[in-house]
Amino acid sequence: MARALLLALFVAATAFAAALDIRTEDYRDNATQGAVGAVTGRALAEGLRPTAPEQPVTDVGITLVPRSEAFLTRLGEIRKRARGDLHAFRTSAGAIVEARRAYERALSGAGAADLVRFTVVDPEGRFDVQAVPAGAWLLLAQRAVYTRKDSSQLSKRQRQLFERQPRLTGYYAVTIWLQELTVSPGSLEVVELTDRNAWMTAIQEERVLDASP
Repeated sequence: MARALLLALFVAATAFAAALDIRTEDYRDNATQGAVGAVTGRALAEGLRPTAPEQPVTDVGITLVPRSEAFLTRLGEIRKRARGDLHAFRTSAGAIVEARRAYERALSGAGAADLVRFTVVDPEGRFDVQAVPAGAWLLLAQRAVYTRKDSSQLSKRQRQLFERQPRLTGYYAVTIWLQELTVSPGSLEVVELTDRNAWMTAIQEERVLDASP
């Protein structure tokens, strides 16, 4: 039984590793040899007036992962579908999150969970990730803003018509930034996240079956 379990675990780990299109050992070797750099940056929003200074943006999550062509392709597919399919657009934020989690699971299954770096910006919109192994990386940042949908604006007839349909109660508009970085030993990669260089705005709707206000 124990031998069968070990074999199953080995097969699962091999499957995870096979799903990766990167050499995790290169990153691990660089970390062991001290060939590391840092990634720092700031999230900023434009001022309310053209002459007003930019303001720090908070509530931004920063994920740093090794660059994967397969992961980039998957993200590109999600964005492309969201542009041409209304349902895909309505669930695009969740699709992005699931794609990221799937990649993180693959890294973890290959014994490289430590190559997933996550942080959040501080009250000044700044973030800093130290001891990043030299190599090609992807920075994926997300900020979600919730908008509540007031169902009390529906007429009685509309509520009766849609009473058995999932009712939209609100949605998250998620700004997503995606940047490719090359970290060299001793380097400091500086990233600026603004309204102008966002990769896409994704949506995740929230619905309930009860149509009453």
